[in-house]
Amino acid sequence: MHPRNIIRYSRAATVYVFVSTAVLLFGITLVNASSLKNSLSLRAFSNPQFANVLSDLQLKQLSKTLGEQKSWMDIKNGELLAPVLVPRQIGSPGYLATQKLIVTTLSDLGYAISWDNFTTSTPVGQVKMSNIIATKNPAAAKRLILAAHYESKILPDGDFVGATDSAVPVALMLDVARGLAQKIDQNKNSDTTLQLVFFDGEEAYEDWTSTDSIYGARHLADLWEHNPDPATVAALNGAAQHKPELERVELMVLLDLIGAPNNAFVALQLPTADLFLELSRLENRLHNAGYINRTYMNTKAPAGEGNIEDDHLPFIQRNVPVLHLISYPFPKAWHKLADNASALDKTVISDMSLILRSFVASYLRLSV
Repeated sequence: MHPRNIIRYSRAATVYVFVSTAVLLFGITLVNASSLKNSLSLRAFSNPQFANVLSDLQLKQLSKTLGEQKSWMDIKNGELLAPVLVPRQIGSPGYLATQKLIVTTLSDLGYAISWDNFTTSTPVGQVKMSNIIATKNPAAAKRLILAAHYESKILPDGDFVGATDSAVPVALMLDVARGLAQKIDQNKNSDTTLQLVFFDGEEAYEDWTSTDSIYGARHLADLWEHNPDPATVAALNGAAQHKPELERVELMVLLDLIGAPNNAFVALQLPTADLFLELSRLENRLHNAGYINRTYMNTKAPAGEGNIEDDHLPFIQRNVPVLHLISYPFPKAWHKLADNASALDKTVISDMSLILRSFVASYLRLSV
């Protein structure tokens, strides 16, 4: 179902009209931004850390490097993308292989790996789930998080791959980490480090509700609200600065539904609307220079008009700034068996790879 048919909302009033109960079958829904803003004490993203600090020459170098590494994200044979274009239902061989790819790739790059393993109640009984956290420099004071869920939805009519949802986002995160590895290593003394979070259990088993959805995100947000990540504890070597991990998160960038031909993004969160505009300016520079084929950030849509329920919700409820990069409108293959490799556009994937690499390099002020 198209999200516009799920909930209609008014900017002037928080009146919801549910036009179909069929939404409960699919998951991600829209909620009113005004009521969300009024009910939460959202922390605006005011840190001036990110700006278009990369020179034209640096953007050219990033584009050149991506051209040399483009095979990683090849749909048929790419070592980072092709292996995850399989059904990844929790506990399945594809799910376990994806876990192994994530851990092996990032361990080889020097990331500290933490597992958030838990068992939770679902409509189908008790299920074991695992969030995977990879932190480049756990001793750093602050984190820039890239996040996505890595499991795929259970559909009654066959094995669902979830190419856009979220195999491509997972592969893009690995691509950013590997593509910028040398420059991130040279930046190891920075106050802000890159942290990658791979959520489990985003999809609902039956009806998308507050209890049947985003299992991993809810568990990790609650855990981090009170505790540091184990990798942080180990890196600080018993020092007293063991504040909760959430207090170290400067920004979370959540990726979802990426890789389809019609990908487009809007500024869904008011606190990060200015950051979204900076990201748009960055991609415009890439486009004007001929490094990407088109632009994807829709800055004409009013910021904060609606919010899409996803893994970021438990974090914004805990005052974490989030930049939610989820394609809207949703891809045509959303939650259909057609969301497989054939639904992907290699040009979009390549463009998003360069946009994300450039964003992270600029945010972390890497010397590319």
